[in-house]
Amino acid sequence: MAHRKLTIQEQLKGVRAALKSPRTPPQLKEGLRKRERELTRRAPQASRRRKSRSLFGTFLGRLQ
Repeated sequence: MAHRKLTIQEQLKGVRAALKSPRTPPQLKEGLRKRERELTRRAPQASRRRKSRSLFGTFLGRLQ
């Protein structure tokens, strides 16, 4: 099975699900809250970066 990188949104979804779950041990909850704060801070930055380059624009640049 191949390993794939999770997007920041997917990571955030998983962290929030773990925090809501009653099966999550109390020892992990503080670390999960910290990770959630970090991911919410990074989420807007990642979405801006991804939109900056399109394949079509790169293709047109090579044609000239």
